[in-house]
Amino acid sequence: AYGKLGDGYIECHHRTPVADLRPDSRTRLADLALVCSNCHAMLHRGSDTRTVEELRAAVAQRGE
Repeated sequence: AYGKLGDGYIECHHRTPVADLRPDSRTRLADLALVCSNCHAMLHRGSDTRTVEELRAAVAQRGE
């Protein structure tokens, strides 16, 4: 949608909320999800953080 301006742009979502991490914990690649800005906002919208899988299912259901 954004052509060259958006080429290579992506956001990184922590699957475990940062607030829930211990101070000595280390983030692994498996702990992260690459998502677009809109999906990242929807993951955090409201008081309950959704999982990537929950958001994927909700989007798929809307497309049916």
